Amino acid sequence: MSDPGRRRKALPVVVSGSFVAIWTVWWAWHMWPNSGLSWHFSVDGAKLLLQGSGLNLYADAPWLQTGPLSLVVAAVLRPLPAATGKSLALVAMAAAGPLLVVALTPLVAPAKRRRRMLIAAIVLIPAWTVLSVRWGHLDDVLAMVFAIVALRAVSAGRPVLTGVALAAAIASKPWAVGFLPLLLLLPWGRLRAAAVAAAGTALAWAPFVLANPHTLGALSPPVGLSPASGLHTLGVRGVLMPRWGRTAQLVLAPAAATVTALTAGLPGVLLVSVAVRLALDPKDNAYYIGSAALAAVVFDLLGTGWTIPWTTLGTVIVFWQPFVADFPHALTTTTGLTHWWFAHQEAVGAIHLTWAAVVVALAFTWPHLRAREVAFS
Repeated sequence: MSDPGRRRKALPVVVSGSFVAIWTVWWAWHMWPNSGLSWHFSVDGAKLLLQGSGLNLYADAPWLQTGPLSLVVAAVLRPLPAATGKSLALVAMAAAGPLLVVALTPLVAPAKRRRRMLIAAIVLIPAWTVLSVRWGHLDDVLAMVFAIVALRAVSAGRPVLTGVALAAAIASKPWAVGFLPLLLLLPWGRLRAAAVAAAGTALAWAPFVLANPHTLGALSPPVGLSPASGLHTLGVRGVLMPRWGRTAQLVLAPAAATVTALTAGLPGVLLVSVAVRLALDPKDNAYYIGSAALAAVVFDLLGTGWTIPWTTLGTVIVFWQPFVADFPHALTTTTGLTHWWFAHQEAVGAIHLTWAAVVVALAFTWPHLRAREVAFS
């Protein structure tokens, strides 16, 4: 192909890539004045791990709902000035969103691929910057990054990389155990991949459990029960999450994802895992939108031929939460739809639970393409 021909072919890619980059920067800038709201959890956890509790970390601080790998990553930034380290982390996490969409390129059917991916990125980025910039949840970002790596490794038939990626995801955030059914979709080497995933997970978590058996108490942390949560909508009452709450999430999310993997293939595994986890969660945190939207993007791009990523768009609309800097006084300082949202938390919980039921049903029943039919087209 001549140089002019190459330039003409590359021009749409450059234009769409530049637009997505500008769109990401704008949303990050929009979130920046109230950013990194949860970044201190990573910083405090890293400090406790290195200079405080050590391997007693989760026994001493069961409220830390994060994995050791995310704390190690946060610890790498500790030599930098606090503001600099935080800013670098937020920028990197924001950039990860569009890059993860790009990583899906070989798995997306060729028809209208560029247009579909561009629209998917446009829909995803506002939700992703809520997770990555406004809240700065390093553990959730890492879990989803490694989930996409595992997805690519499965499609490429690379069992060792699949096992390593899944272990890293679980070491970043415990609920990533729901992604383990991806192992079932490997064309070969499933036992090897499972052994690698098990060994990596044990390497991350076993030292804490062996050092202090009370580490397992983190399975029933003192987390409040929100009226907008899935558990509350399902009829659970009380001030705190029931003792069986986290265990139910860690068991039922991979169970549902396993059924999805065996009956419907690759595209819906992440979405079903995240949906079941959120349906059983005691909270309704605003940053949940990022993981849910990315899982929906995977389903829309890999499992359907839709030009508009309807699952992702619906997910972003349903989980978008109005933000107020003065949350304790939201009912007295807001009006209109924003006021309704804060005043009707039980209705919000019902909407979110309905979303979970709808997307799980969609993943099970939609006649989508199997990943092997589109992978590396």
